[in-house]
Amino acid sequence: MKQKTKIKKTGRGKRKEWMLGTGLIVYLITFILRIPLIRMVGDKGLGFFSAGMEIFTVTSAVFCYGVSKSVAILVKYRAKREMFKSARKVYRNALFFTLLSGALMTLSVFFCSKFIAQTLLLEYMAYLSIAAVAPAILLSGLLGVMRGYLQGMGAMTPTVHARLLEKMIMFAACLLLAGALSAYGKKVAALLRDTEYAAAYGAMGAAVGVSVACGFGLLYLLLIRLIYAGTFKQQLESDTAKYVESNGQVSSLFLSTGLPYILCALLYNMNYLAEQRVFNYVMNKQDKGSLRVAHWGIYYGKYSTVVGIASIICALAAVYGMPKIAQMYDKQEYGEVKYRIGSIVHNLAILTIPFAVWAAMLAKPIVGMLFTGDQNTAIKLLQTGSCVIVFFPFAYFFMSLLQRMRKMKIVITGGLAAFIVHLIFLLVLISVTKLGIQAVAFSLSVFWAVACIIGFAGVMRYTQYAPEWIRTFGVTAISAGGSGLAGMLLSKVMLLWAGNIVTFFVCFFVCAVIYLVIMILLKGIREDELEDMPGGRLLAALAEKIHLL
Repeated sequence: MKQKTKIKKTGRGKRKEWMLGTGLIVYLITFILRIPLIRMVGDKGLGFFSAGMEIFTVTSAVFCYGVSKSVAILVKYRAKREMFKSARKVYRNALFFTLLSGALMTLSVFFCSKFIAQTLLLEYMAYLSIAAVAPAILLSGLLGVMRGYLQGMGAMTPTVHARLLEKMIMFAACLLLAGALSAYGKKVAALLRDTEYAAAYGAMGAAVGVSVACGFGLLYLLLIRLIYAGTFKQQLESDTAKYVESNGQVSSLFLSTGLPYILCALLYNMNYLAEQRVFNYVMNKQDKGSLRVAHWGIYYGKYSTVVGIASIICALAAVYGMPKIAQMYDKQEYGEVKYRIGSIVHNLAILTIPFAVWAAMLAKPIVGMLFTGDQNTAIKLLQTGSCVIVFFPFAYFFMSLLQRMRKMKIVITGGLAAFIVHLIFLLVLISVTKLGIQAVAFSLSVFWAVACIIGFAGVMRYTQYAPEWIRTFGVTAISAGGSGLAGMLLSKVMLLWAGNIVTFFVCFFVCAVIYLVIMILLKGIREDELEDMPGGRLLAALAEKIHLL
C-alpha cells in the first residue's frame, strides 16, 4: 500500500491556503445570511433582494477579484524588485480607473434602477433593492484596489481580516435594516393595499446593509493603509530603480493583466441574473406571473442556500495543498503532482457524493428544519438539483488549479461554454416542459457539470493525471446510495413523531455510519486516508475493534 506523502507546510504555504479558504468562508457567510433573511422578508422578499444582491455580486467579483488580482500581481512584481515608485503608479492608475468606472456604474444603476428591474429583469418591485445596493458597487471597487495594493506590498493578513469583518458587518446590518424597513413596508402595503411592498421594502433594507458593510470594510482598509503609510514612504525613498514606468505603460499592463480575471469573474458569477431574466420572461408568457417572484425567492433563498453551504464546506477540502501542487508543477515534479491531485480528488469524492445523496434523500427534514413558508417547492428543488454539491467543488478545484498553472485560456473557455450551454438548456427545458423553477435548478447543475468536465479535461491534459474511477467514484456512489436509502426510509418513520431537527440529525448520523462501513468493506477508503479525516483516528480505532480494518 502506497503511503501518503506528508506535506510540509511552510508559513507562506499556510498563508496561501488560509487566503484561499477565506474566499470560500466569505462566500459561505452570504449563503448562511439567507436563512434568517428569508424568515424575515419571506419568499417574495428574497426574490426581490436577489436582483440587487446579484448585481452587486457580479460587479463586486469584477472589482474585488478581477481588478484586485491585477493590482496585486503588478504591485508584487515591482515591490520584489524594489520598484516602489512604479508600484505606487500602478496603485494610483488602478484607483483612478476604478473611481471613474465605479462611479459611472453606481450612478447608472441608481438612476436606472426602475429600467433595470422592469425591462432587463422583468421584476419591477426589485428596483428598491437595486437602487439601495448601487453605492456598494463603487465602494467594492475601491475595496478591491486597496486590497490588491496591500496584498502586493506584502500586507496579506489585514486584507483577510478586512474581508471577514466586512461580511460579519453585512450579516448584522442586512438583518437589522431588513427588519426595520420591512416593518415600514407593511405600513406602506396597508396604505396602498399591495402586500408586495412589505417584501420589497424588506429586500431594500437588506440591500442597504450590503452598502453599509462595504463602507465599513473600506474604512478598515484605509486605517490599515494609514498604519503602513510610514513603511511605504520609507520604501519609496529607498527606491533606486533607474527606470520608472510611465502612466501609459502602467495602464496598458493593468488592463491586459486584469482582463482575463475580469472575464472569469463575469462568466462564473452572472448565471443567476441571466437565469432570473429567462425564468421571469417564460413565466410571464405562460401566465404564471403571480408565482414568479415567490418561486425565484424559494430557489435563491432556500435551494441555493442548502446546496451552496454544502458545496462550500466540501470545496474547503480542495484548498489544502493546492498552492503546493502548482509549485510542484512549475518544478516539473509531475509524479508528485499526480499523486496529490489524486488525493484531493478522492477526498472531494468521498465528501461531495454522499452529501449530494443525503441532501436529496433528507430534503424534507432539512427544509423543514431551516425554513418556513412554501416548503414543498424547496424540497422538489433540492431533490432535483442536489448534484450541484458534487459538481461545484470539483469545478472549483480544477479551475483554480488551472489558473495557478497559468492556463487561463481553459478557465475562460470553460466558463463561457458552461454559461452558454446552461442558458440554452434552460431556455429549451423551461419552454417545452411545465417544470418551472425546477428547470432552473436543472440548468444550474448543467452549468457546474460543464465547468467541471472542462476543468477535469484540462487538468488531465497538462498533468497526465488519471483517476481511480472504480474506487474513487464507483465505490463511493454505491456506499452513498445505500446509506442515503437507509436514511430516507428512517426519516419517513421518524418524521411522524420526532420532528424535523431530531429526524435530520439522527438520520445524518445513521447515514454517515452506514456510509463509512460500506466504504471500508468495499475498500473505498484506506486506513491512512481515514486517519487524515477529522475524527478519523477514532473512526479507524472503532473500525479495528469491530474487525472492519
